Amino acid sequence: MTKAKTSWITRLSILAWLGVAVILFTPLTEILYKPLIVDEPPGQGEVIVVFSSGFFPDDLPDFATSVRLRRGVELYRKGVAPKILCLGGGWFSKEGLTLSQAMAQELRNHYYIPAEDIIALSETDHTYDDITSMVAKFGDQFNFNNAVYVSSAYHTFRIKKILLKKGITGPVVAAAAYELYPRKAIERIYSFRKVSREYAAIIYSWLFGWLDLI
Repeated sequence: MTKAKTSWITRLSILAWLGVAVILFTPLTEILYKPLIVDEPPGQGEVIVVFSSGFFPDDLPDFATSVRLRRGVELYRKGVAPKILCLGGGWFSKEGLTLSQAMAQELRNHYYIPAEDIIALSETDHTYDDITSMVAKFGDQFNFNNAVYVSSAYHTFRIKKILLKKGITGPVVAAAAYELYPRKAIERIYSFRKVSREYAAIIYSWLFGWLDLI
């Protein structure tokens, strides 16, 4: 290896470690995270729409999905709306369940929500497509301006912008922003990764005309 190549590798290594240090020891993640949060008063609605994130191989929703479901259940039990609509398809568990079906199962088995109050939409696996499919399939059943939309705090800005692009004004409610309070270094790195991906998703959605940034 030449001296020039060694020098560049050393510089890149130093930059990489500096980047990690900034993530670990500065409030950068929190600064980037907070503008992504939309948390509006839920009011009274016709349906609570809960967006999926993922699930574990044993068919249980992952932590992000569980936090979203918990917030949705809290609103349901407060009487905000009589129905919960779970969004998310594309993935299949070992039992052949989609994301929304796994969420519905969790609502029935863990939170004891009556099956007749749960709807699972499994046709799509992307936020924009989830909303588009939801409106197309249930637009005659619900007025989605009177729906309440629940997701992870970092995901709410994008949801709100997509809804507004489609002329939907229903409130968006943030689940607990646990990523803002990391207890370990690895959690801070994980949170930064989520936030970075969300900004990339917002830019991607804007480029495709799915939302307006202004």
